[in-house]
Amino acid sequence: MNVRALWSYYIDVNIVNLIFSIFIMYLFNRYWAIFMFCTLGIFVGRFAFQYFKNNEYNLYYNLGFSKLKLLKIVWVLNLIIALPLFIIALAI
Repeated sequence: MNVRALWSYYIDVNIVNLIFSIFIMYLFNRYWAIFMFCTLGIFVGRFAFQYFKNNEYNLYYNLGFSKLKLLKIVWVLNLIIALPLFIIALAI
């Protein structure tokens, strides 16, 4: 498993995801922002990645990662990050 390639994809997708989640936080509240970070924000980030860096999917495919597998990895990592954030947000 090529961790450097996964990290690169994770960062590229989540830059847009974080911007989207911060925008949602300003519109609604921090709970919706955390929820969007785990769900819809991933798809927004994936859409932006597909629009701007579509050719890089060939690199990930050659390394053995399908689009679905990359999406699952990003979703699981975001869920691991967001659950403690949600618990902290509830405590505040």
